[in-house]
Amino acid sequence: MTASKFRVLFRTVLIIFALVYGVAAYPDGWSRFAILVAVIAIFMTFEDVAMKKASKQQRLLFVAVFAITFFAAFYYAFLA
Repeated sequence: MTASKFRVLFRTVLIIFALVYGVAAYPDGWSRFAILVAVIAIFMTFEDVAMKKASKQQRLLFVAVFAITFFAAFYYAFLA
């Protein structure tokens, strides 16, 4: 197994674990920290898989979307 495939597999397991924990830990709602972990892992996985052949403009767009999503999730998880 190559390192790249291992990272994708590890992040996929992390996403599934975070989402399952988010539902199971709080029956009446979501774990906010689990949502934050899932958002980060989803973006890391997408970056690892899809950004290898991306142009500079696509990379900048990805970074901008990630920053907005991360700070929104961080605000929801810890400050709201």
